[in-house]
Amino acid sequence: MSSSSGGVCRRDFLVLGSAGFAALCFGGAAQAQSLVAAEAAVRPMPVGFVAGSEGASSLRRLPARIRRPRMAAEAGSPEPDYVVVPAASLPSGDTNLIGSPLRLTVHGLYPPGGIAPKQWAELPLAIDLDVLFPSPDPMFPDPIRFFAWSFRRRPGWNPSPPVSFVFPLDWNALPELVMRVVPAKGPVQTFRTRFTFDEEAGQPRLMRGAYVLGTSPNAWRSNVALRALGRDTPASFVSVLFSVESEPAE
Repeated sequence: MSSSSGGVCRRDFLVLGSAGFAALCFGGAAQAQSLVAAEAAVRPMPVGFVAGSEGASSLRRLPARIRRPRMAAEAGSPEPDYVVVPAASLPSGDTNLIGSPLRLTVHGLYPPGGIAPKQWAELPLAIDLDVLFPSPDPMFPDPIRFFAWSFRRRPGWNPSPPVSFVFPLDWNALPELVMRVVPAKGPVQTFRTRFTFDEEAGQPRLMRGAYVLGTSPNAWRSNVALRALGRDTPASFVSVLFSVESEPAE
């Protein structure tokens, strides 16, 4: 594969892997080439925290007011309303999580009102969410990339199913996420974030609860009530729903 005439060189294609293939298939060589640039210009991932979700009895099966907030509100569900707040605005993380592994769950695209069929033309063509695990070998300290979840809009609607896995938490190894987004229009974007317990500017605080990982750089910059996200939710709010909790002791 040549880099001439606006194409993508073989080395870049191999480095980009499945994300490069998606961009090439869905957007042509120009969009695949933009993914090469996106990898070199990573942006902070917009992350929102669903305030109140830390008290939910189950995060593997989220409350109806989180899963389908508008429908639950119209049905008069007795569950409390939830508000998404910028995860970096939380005062601190929950250090009670230290001492046991984390259970991380990727639930899928969210919110329901933003992914209705009439909205599909505005949704990203592809999303790849990776989780960086700490290397167990000090001789090879680079993080290990886990290809956790993906979505493809073409040739047909094709999201990964929900996935849940264990992350070996300690003070020196906190979850780090990388997400590549091929938008319906415009250049490919790569977002990255690392959770923290401390007051690190721009970094989401690590707590038990549900998070929304934005696919647009302007998502979740201010507080948003979930019940306000109705059937015509703008595509800029479309995110990946993600939850964090301690792994129960065996």
